[in-house]
Amino acid sequence: MLCRMVELMIVSDQVLLQVICDALASRSICFRVENSGMQALMPLPGVMDARIVVDEDDLAAAEKILDDLELNG
Repeated sequence: MLCRMVELMIVSDQVLLQVICDALASRSICFRVENSGMQALMPLPGVMDARIVVDEDDLAAAEKILDDLELNG
């Protein structure tokens, strides 16, 4: 069975990216980070930011985690 990945958040700060990834992983949320290393190669704000995508079935739980971290606005 294939899962459908949907965008959760775009992140340009590497520390914030790590905090979010740690929080998602600790709660067994299925996610992946796209463009994570591209910002180092092309530091253009808004162009090569990291995208966190989650399994569509985990989206509500992932958004709750962002709320708990006070990042969902």
